[in-house]
Amino acid sequence: MSEKNQFSDTQVSAPFRVEEERVEARKEGLQVIRDVRNGPLGPQIPSPTAPADVDAFLAELARAVERDLSTPDLAPATERAYTHDWADFAAFCARHDLAALPAAPQTLALYLKSLETARSRAPSAYRRQPPAERIYIGPIGLALPTLRRRLAAIAVRHTAAGQETPTDHPLVRRMLRRYSRTRGTAAKKKEPLTIERLPAIIAAMPDDLAALRDRALILLGYAGAFRRSELVALDAGDLRFTKKGLYVWIAGAKNDPRRAGRELYAPRLPTERVELCAVAALELWLDVAGPDGPVFRTFDLRGRLTANRLDPGDVARILRRRCIAAGVDGDFAGHSLRRGFITNAAKKKIPIESIKRVTGQRSNGVVLDYVAAATLDDDPPLLEIVG
Repeated sequence: MSEKNQFSDTQVSAPFRVEEERVEARKEGLQVIRDVRNGPLGPQIPSPTAPADVDAFLAELARAVERDLSTPDLAPATERAYTHDWADFAAFCARHDLAALPAAPQTLALYLKSLETARSRAPSAYRRQPPAERIYIGPIGLALPTLRRRLAAIAVRHTAAGQETPTDHPLVRRMLRRYSRTRGTAAKKKEPLTIERLPAIIAAMPDDLAALRDRALILLGYAGAFRRSELVALDAGDLRFTKKGLYVWIAGAKNDPRRAGRELYAPRLPTERVELCAVAALELWLDVAGPDGPVFRTFDLRGRLTANRLDPGDVARILRRRCIAAGVDGDFAGHSLRRGFITNAAKKKIPIESIKRVTGQRSNGVVLDYVAAATLDDDPPLLEIVG
């Protein structure tokens, strides 16, 4: 047995809690396949060739089912984040000669402690300086949501491998509670990009191909309160233009893991506000980009349009770059367009159900959080008291 993670019994304060249902379901599913393969129905199952190949055929199906059962059912963005998080944990274990899979609770506690002193690598944690001269101004330690995501990634990897997960161990939970008290649980929210700031951003754009794309990206992102992942996932076939506006089919939103899809409508704006019309901007862009493939695509180093769709992270980079060029200050990210739409809608006292019809949010509570932040300074009671 490896010497890694050889902790004494006195160090383990409580037994692991195993996600038994998922593991047992996986075992039962594989046993059914074995029973069918070895039972009297086996020869009756059609195979691509002859009955003699049935065993090989079912064995391949069993391996395919095993792969499916061992693959987490996660959204692509979540899968990317979990892959990064697991790689970070595995690298920590490799540096210190600790086993990553299965990991002991003590290993996880050490990892959590190391993250308390980690420096954020996000662009917002540095002053705007050339890379060699950047000055770190962000807080030490990861944000609590990021820390919880790291633990979730470790738990998913253990469950997929049929191993006991250490993330629910009392020692780990105690460390997480202590971290929560030290750091606080409030999530830092990006600034909303409201409609009042959009004209300056649009007016500052030059008359070139990249600006044509970015104009359509920003205006559509605001008009439909898109998540950045939804925006870059759009294909030309998802769009339907009419005289009154634009219908957009959103196939796989963040809160739609089964890809049932939903349709969104963005109206054409009056002629006097055409500079902010997402429908007109998108039509101009598609006249150049073409009627097929991804709507929002990348440019190569020579400025030529490629067939590759933008990455979700590109939305934030484009938005920041255009805001800086227009002299619009703020801590913006890809979510700022969505937050800006909800903020403006809340200020106009638009009903929550109408807001949800655009944003696709299912919970009133989520929208109410945005509305509360947007209307915090509306009709303060103190003015009524002293008036």
